[in-house]
Amino acid sequence: MLKYLLPSAVVLAFFLSACNLTQDVEIELPDYSSQPVVECYLEPGKPFRVLLTRSFPFFDPVFADTNFLEKTLIQGASITISYDGKTETLNNIPSIDLNPLRFYNYSSFSTVEATPGIEYTLNITLPDGGQITGKTIMLPKVNIDSIVVEPGPEATDTLYRMLTYITDDLSQANFYRRLLNYSSLDSFPDQDFIVNDRLNQTASVAFGTGYELAVGDTVYNTIFHISEDYYNYIESVQLAIAGSLNPFAQPSTIKSNVRGSANPLGIFTALVYDRDTTIIKK
Repeated sequence: MLKYLLPSAVVLAFFLSACNLTQDVEIELPDYSSQPVVECYLEPGKPFRVLLTRSFPFFDPVFADTNFLEKTLIQGASITISYDGKTETLNNIPSIDLNPLRFYNYSSFSTVEATPGIEYTLNITLPDGGQITGKTIMLPKVNIDSIVVEPGPEATDTLYRMLTYITDDLSQANFYRRLLNYSSLDSFPDQDFIVNDRLNQTASVAFGTGYELAVGDTVYNTIFHISEDYYNYIESVQLAIAGSLNPFAQPSTIKSNVRGSANPLGIFTALVYDRDTTIIKK
């Protein structure tokens, strides 16, 4: 039987290779309307700063343009942040944070207060008259209680894991962002995720790693206490990124907490965190 099957298989393969099994499909994409994008993180002890840019369609070649920054940054806007009976005006002056690296195109010389419960109001008037507003509240810092480094279960293991403990206030809904960097704060995070405490049964909460740390490794451990707005924003951004990588996924809407006639995207939030640096030792 085999001697009859082999010639048939060869003929079938030749026939398929001769057929054109590919076909170009032209998809007409809908027109895209650019939106202003706001990123304002109020970090206690640091200046008031805002990154104000405009969005572009996914397939726009702007990223390869030599005038990328000029086309992306929105300049000439009027920006104020009001709080506790004060109003701070941000100037159209660029500023840079080096560790970790961040860029802003509006800043002030005054620094953000760390008092929990203060409400901040953002007001932006764009050069074309469009309005953007947002509100946020300064949250209390949730401290890292302790960091425990444990060796592997076997006596011959040379790798370690790290457990980071915090105390959660079970009387209210809390949201956290866990960030773990090896080597430096500018390195790509080895852990970066958001969690809420809806299922917590005890006040003590532990964030862990696998047995992946070696003697001499440096670990930057950061716990952010974040607002529900920021939690929803990060989650929606992550879903949008995942959707853009999947041709069969539905587009995901960014859950912004900024509003106004300018139809903006973005986030205005306090960025309160505790950070500790650990060097793995025997």
